[in-house]
Amino acid sequence: MVSQDFTVKNPTGIHARPATMLVQLCNGLPDQVMITTDKGKSVNPKNILSVLMGGMSKGTQIHIEVTGESEEDSLKLVMDLLESFTE
Repeated sequence: MVSQDFTVKNPTGIHARPATMLVQLCNGLPDQVMITTDKGKSVNPKNILSVLMGGMSKGTQIHIEVTGESEEDSLKLVMDLLESFTE
């Protein structure tokens, strides 16, 4: 398992479009990905409703955990995508 913390920087948070992009990426990964918010919510990034209900607005601290054979590569892809959200 590998993990990393991230602060949501997108001014509009992780709303519909970024959530869709995150779900599409995570569904294409062979590894298990889980996100926990600073409010203790567990978010399954392979499920659009879970991501949207996660309440990840600007400034939210999230913890990403990835488990699997290519976990390091998968974590990097998720982090790169999260960093790219700058609307």
